[in-house]
Order: sequence, then C-alpha cells, then structure tokens
Amino acid sequence: MKIKLILAALMTCLSLATMADAGSFDLGVRYGRTIEESGGSAEVAARYLPIPFFSLGASLGYTQLEFDKSGYDKKSDTMALGGYLNGHLPLPFVKPYAGIGGICYLVNNTSSPNPSDRDDERSATMTVQGGVDISLPVPFLSLNLEARRLINDKQTMFLGGVWFRF
Repeated sequence: MKIKLILAALMTCLSLATMADAGSFDLGVRYGRTIEESGGSAEVAARYLPIPFFSLGASLGYTQLEFDKSGYDKKSDTMALGGYLNGHLPLPFVKPYAGIGGICYLVNNTSSPNPSDRDDERSATMTVQGGVDISLPVPFLSLNLEARRLINDKQTMFLGGVWFRF
C-alpha cells in the first residue's frame, strides 16, 4: 500500500514538473461593449501561464461610455489598467477559464451638460470574469471571448479578440 502511495506521489510530481516547464506568454487585443450603457472598450492585454491551469494577466484599455440620465447624456472617457488571476481548464481546442481581478482607472474624464454631474467617476473596481479560448488552425493564435462583471460599477462587459501565444 505504501509503495502505491509513493508511486502516485512521484507520478504527480513528475507531471507537475512537466507542466511547469510548459508555461506560455500571451499577448492579445480585444474589443468589448457594456450591456447597461452605450459605449465600447478596446484593450491590449498580456498574460502569463506558468502552468496550464493558472494565469496572471494585465490589460491596458480605453473605454468610452455614454449614460442616459433622463433628459441629457453624460459621457465618460476612461483609461484603465487591470490585473487578473484566472483558473483554466486545459482542454485540447476549447479552453474555458474563470477568475477575479481589479481595474484601476488612470484617466477618467467626464462631460455632462448638467454642472452638478461633471465630477469624476470611481477610481477602481473589482471584477469577476469568465471566458473561453478557442484554438485556431493558425499556429500560435487563438480566439478569445470573455464576459466580465465590474462589481463596483454595476456593469457587465463582453469582450472578444485574439491571443498571440509565445
């Protein structure tokens, strides 16, 4: 019984060592839209997968939103820096993932015809996201679809783009 346990532990260590050696670095571009407000977002993203089950990611994006305030429109231009931690299910062609993150708004310009509604919006928000990477027949290229909930902003964003794997 002890020999089986030792062999199982040895096999687990060997397989994890092999996976740790198989880390990858991805660069991507994505475009997205929010459901609750009118506007879009474009971002450049990077992520590092030290093992196929786990990734650390970052993004730099620009978002332009238009809020309907019952009689006038409020516009917000935002540049955001995000950091994400995701767990991946490493399947052969379709790789789903889910995780948490945070977004810090570096620039947050707001314009409104109402003088009392021209202040800046929030400076940061937490996120919960889930998505899928779909391998394409082109080497080192995959399609990415992601749904992201911006918790403090009470918005849901859908993003789509491509990852270039190195």
